[in-house]
Amino acid sequence: MRDFCWRKATVSVWLLLLLSGCSAPGINDDVNEYAARLARVLDTSVQPEQPLPTLQYPARESLYAEPASVEMNLTRFYQLQQCELGNVVAQRNTALGKVQHLSQRLIYEQHLLAALTDCMNFVRSKKDEDHQELLATLNAWHSLKQQAYPLHWANMLLLSDETRAAFNRPRADLLYGEQIDIAGQLALFKQLSDAATPSARIENLEVTLQAIGVTRLPASVWQAQQYLATVLPDLTQQLDPALAAVACPDGSASEQANILRNVFYLFFIERIQPVGGRINDFNYQFEALLSSWQNAASLPQPFRKFMQQQQAYFVSYQQAVQAHVKLWQRFLSRCHLSPTAPRG
Repeated sequence: MRDFCWRKATVSVWLLLLLSGCSAPGINDDVNEYAARLARVLDTSVQPEQPLPTLQYPARESLYAEPASVEMNLTRFYQLQQCELGNVVAQRNTALGKVQHLSQRLIYEQHLLAALTDCMNFVRSKKDEDHQELLATLNAWHSLKQQAYPLHWANMLLLSDETRAAFNRPRADLLYGEQIDIAGQLALFKQLSDAATPSARIENLEVTLQAIGVTRLPASVWQAQQYLATVLPDLTQQLDPALAAVACPDGSASEQANILRNVFYLFFIERIQPVGGRINDFNYQFEALLSSWQNAASLPQPFRKFMQQQQAYFVSYQQAVQAHVKLWQRFLSRCHLSPTAPRG
């Protein structure tokens, strides 16, 4: 029995080591390795020591908006049975209808508005006084539901499980993949954005949300750019005097200068810059969409402020990369070196 327990424990430890050894790469791993290699060559301390940041996505209670609802007595409900609207209202009052996901609730609200319009047209064709009274009630309901629809859309966009993951749960390995379909992800988010209009045709909403939630592109980009915007300025500041002290007599590269150039190429050019290129591509392609969300009155201020923070981090990231590259350009120029592939 003890032998069985020992074997079980051994297997558990082996699996743990296997999983930890196969952990997904992150931008912090490359930056830390880059800094460590430079520190060894320069024989000095060059350590960013910054963990990957946690995205501060707003809490649910600050994002959720309670849309206005329609109060209906039994008399009115029975009057609606002459229209398809009666069936639509009945569906909402079932056990499943009362616990709809935010995406399904948005689709329901579209169906409800369409059914209200059809019922209004039907009732309008009747000339008796009872129907005219019902028409006035339907008009009021339609106006109320139209005003509430943008809030249903905002709740779906900001609080669906899939979009919350996309905005708040980065995948450290995503930006290292060979195939990242940024344009395809943008098309999916545009489908969600287009649904802000009640008359928009919503197709395959659940499939769209699933594809967004699995990929989690925005959060992955935002975490990486925030990390680089934070860590690169410190690294550049530490490297500035250290690189200036490297000897390049008469402008010719010393062995140390050549090794430093190789570290810069192998880690910054080959591993960090490709991630930076994907950060740039995302921000340029998503710029118009994110700006439209910032101007959407139905989206709450905490979310718009969160978007502004991500755009500010992108500007800081660009400035940090530019300053770091300029530092190396000065060093390489002084030593008559170019940032090309090291000779094998």
